[in-house]
Amino acid sequence: MGMRFYDLKSFYIVSDIQEHKENKDKLLSLIDDAESSSYQGISKTDWHLPKETKRPYLDFFYPMIAPYLTKISGRLQGNKWQIHNSWFQQYSKTESHGWHTHGEVNYANVYFLNLPDEGMKTQFYDISDHKISGEVNVKEGQLLTFPAYILHRSPPNISDSVKTIISFNCDFYSEF
Repeated sequence: MGMRFYDLKSFYIVSDIQEHKENKDKLLSLIDDAESSSYQGISKTDWHLPKETKRPYLDFFYPMIAPYLTKISGRLQGNKWQIHNSWFQQYSKTESHGWHTHGEVNYANVYFLNLPDEGMKTQFYDISDHKISGEVNVKEGQLLTFPAYILHRSPPNISDSVKTIISFNCDFYSEF
């Protein structure tokens, strides 16, 4: 039984979060106070904590990004969006997150809250060419949105400063 791969053009979206500068320190402070632990070589995250865990930083973050998600939804020919889960990750020097995808959702999102070096941006892997795709054009203060099936990773932190992201999965869809 044969199998063939065919290239299919895809995309990613970068949104400038206008409120980043005024809210960065508040979000970092809320994350510093958040319940967390290390997980799979990442020094601080709440990814694996129970859903019932209080996450005050999300109470602050969700209203900030809601208008951007509404705009993205419209651009994708949708009129509704829904976040399914959210978490933060902080990477100290040499820490990384290996190649992975996100299941059971349409889109993955990464908000770059603190990106001390541009070499630590999310990378995509092209399974057709078996190599890292071209550079992702994103910087601190931006939200990266992409199809959740795309293999991606956070390369090793090459800085002495901590990289901090807030990530979440969501769906954009039309409901009539």
